[in-house]
Order: sequence, then C-alpha cells, then structure tokens
Amino acid sequence: MQWYPHLAFNGQCETAFQFYARCLGGKIVFIMRYVETPMETPPETKKKVIHATFTVRDQMFSGTDVMPGNYLKPQGFHIQLNLKDAAQAERVF
Repeated sequence: MQWYPHLAFNGQCETAFQFYARCLGGKIVFIMRYVETPMETPPETKKKVIHATFTVRDQMFSGTDVMPGNYLKPQGFHIQLNLKDAAQAERVF
C-alpha cells in the first residue's frame, strides 16, 4: 500500500506545489484549473487549481484550491521526512 495524501488550500495550491518542487526536488506532474472544467464557478475561482498532482521520487500527493467559503483551516498536521543523510537534510531544510 502507498499513501496518497490530498491537501486542501485556500487559493495557494500552485504556489505551495512550486515551493515543494524547489525544496524537495520533486515536480508538478499534473495541474488542472477550474476554468478547464464544465463547472460553473465564480470568476475569482476560474484560474484556481481544481486538481494538481506532485511527485518526489516514488511518492505522490495531490492538492486543490477549495471553493470560496468552503475552506477550513487545518487543525493539525505533521509530515516526517526520513532522509538518507545530513547533507540531504540540510538541503531540504
């Protein structure tokens, strides 16, 4: 089994994924915006991300910008990165 976390953002999904790519050395492999779907959405939502997928080595996770008014601030979340050596930890940090 492989974990496939899905993250919800308040309009910053693409910016966050670009940050993860720089820090973790992964890449955004898919990104779709609300404007690319047949959904009726408010104008301010059109360029936001409805689904993005990010990979780093053999790990993957996805994310979305939730619709305005539906975002709930996370109440707690932790990720532990198990890195192979101090040099890799320094680079990621």
